[in-house]
Amino acid sequence: MATTTQALNTPAASSIDEARALIRQCAEPCKAGELVKEAIFRASRRLEMPLSRTRDIWYGDARRIDANEMDRLRRGAEEAKIARALAALEFLNDRAVASSSDEAIKQLRAALLAFQRDYGRRLASSAF
Repeated sequence: MATTTQALNTPAASSIDEARALIRQCAEPCKAGELVKEAIFRASRRLEMPLSRTRDIWYGDARRIDANEMDRLRRGAEEAKIARALAALEFLNDRAVASSSDEAIKQLRAALLAFQRDYGRRLASSAF
């Protein structure tokens, strides 16, 4: 009989662990004090997955993760990461505009434009 440690080292266990991490990234950003239920709802909406399936993956109750589900999770996590980075750049740009440093404003605007040029098209063209 396999021990718990042996069972967790199987490829299926590692794909479920990866799926759990990805689905949590898709739920970000989470507000302080927010209920887990709200984060699961948000991930479900963003990924356009049934709530029950999202919940099963979130808690690690899913027995397997299909390739198309894993692809969807990876795309969703990547898009969430890019959206957070873009929001951070826009925040920094707004802060720089409020300050009097022209050089900081120029650098942040250049970074924001480069980011939008490199990743904006990819976000607009990706679909689940």
